[in-house]
Amino acid sequence: MKWEDLKKDINSISQEDKSILELTALLASVRKEQNITQKELAEKTKVTQAQIARVENLSYIPSLKTVVKIAEGLNLELVFIDKTPSK
Repeated sequence: MKWEDLKKDINSISQEDKSILELTALLASVRKEQNITQKELAEKTKVTQAQIARVENLSYIPSLKTVVKIAEGLNLELVFIDKTPSK
């Protein structure tokens, strides 16, 4: 796929889908930075290795419960930040 085509595809997805992509990419990146295999993460989180692979390959949109389990397995905490500009 050409970069121009990819940019069009990325720009056409919803903000919700972009957020999911960013979150799953972050989880995969942190796992790799921590030198944890998918199998090790699966054992820590009680999420199957196949499920973790599908999340990382973007072939499965995980539930919030699954995201929280994976994040906790990576010693991460989900935090919500108010995007409203402060006055």
